[in-house]
Amino acid sequence: MNSGGRKAISLVEVLIAMAILSTLALPMGMFLVEYARGSSQLGDYYQILNMVEQRLEIAMDMPFARVPEGTATNLLIDNPFGADLDLRSAEINKELVKFSLQVETLPVEFAAFKDSFSGQLQRARVEDGMKRLELTASWGNKGQHRINLVAYRGNL
Repeated sequence: MNSGGRKAISLVEVLIAMAILSTLALPMGMFLVEYARGSSQLGDYYQILNMVEQRLEIAMDMPFARVPEGTATNLLIDNPFGADLDLRSAEINKELVKFSLQVETLPVEFAAFKDSFSGQLQRARVEDGMKRLELTASWGNKGQHRINLVAYRGNL
């Protein structure tokens, strides 16, 4: 409408502009919310991954005999030669993260030496020559999340 050289916006034009704006703003807002949530979850994931790596390094640095066999969870393992192995639960951004360590002793078999008379390779087997360590972190109420890291430790 034009009255006296001034331009005005009609109510229909305002409603059309609001409809267009809302159809664009809603998906954009949802995208930003999901992006922020995903970014936060990714940060939590990397923080938990660092904690698992640190705990596994401590377990690998422990004397071979002090690494407990079987499954250990929610406890503090004393290490008189270095840092203690803490498998107690930790809270990361209101999520309770549970740690567990599963240790299995594995035999090691290798050709140790060559018999000088027969020329045959003599095999040796050490029943407790290696340990397989698997450290697991699990968290989440709605969907269970886990991180597993595996390492092998020789009895040297």
